[in-house]
Amino acid sequence: MRVLPYIAIFVFVAGLSLLVAGFAFSNESASAPAATAAPFDHRTPAEATPTEAPTDVPTVTPTATPVPFDGPLARMVAPEVGIDNAIEEIGKTGNQLDTPKDAVNKVGWYYIYDKPGYGGNAVFAAHVNYNFKNGPFANLAKVKPGDQISIQMDGGPTYAYEVIFYQRYDVDKIPMGELIDAPQKPAGDEWITLITCGGRFQATEPNGLGHYLDRDVVIARRVS
Repeated sequence: MRVLPYIAIFVFVAGLSLLVAGFAFSNESASAPAATAAPFDHRTPAEATPTEAPTDVPTVTPTATPVPFDGPLARMVAPEVGIDNAIEEIGKTGNQLDTPKDAVNKVGWYYIYDKPGYGGNAVFAAHVNYNFKNGPFANLAKVKPGDQISIQMDGGPTYAYEVIFYQRYDVDKIPMGELIDAPQKPAGDEWITLITCGGRFQATEPNGLGHYLDRDVVIARRVS
């Protein structure tokens, strides 16, 4: 699997595309007179008889480009790592990315970034565990290349993705800007990126609660 090179950036730049129409002109001699004569035909009357247009030419109807489904996201399913959970929309609080409000049962989709079905990179987050209960991404670190992840749209299609990347990052060094912006994504590819806690754990409470010192990241490419 490819490993994204580390670039710790947090500024996301949107590019502008400018469509420039060019016109080609042929150079003619400045002394050449402007053409003012009427058109003429060198053929004889018999040769000049127009040929009837063929009537058996099939009519080709242009195929419209389908508009991506714009309804809400419903569910994420990844059987190999035990994911079968509803999706909730999450965003930012201040300068911090939110986490799902239903920590045990739901996967969060960052609606402030790309949406599945639109050819970009949709970003998801969920908990490994919360208050001693497993979260939706409890087994995400066990993912393997080629594992399938599907995103079900509410009242719409189901998009299928195939895992192409897994990496564990130190929480202080994870390149969030690059992971969200996905500059390495080939043109024409659509990705989803899944992020969760993992790795080293540091207990901070007498009852054993604490926080993880690493983050696990999985990227999957749409295949249908």
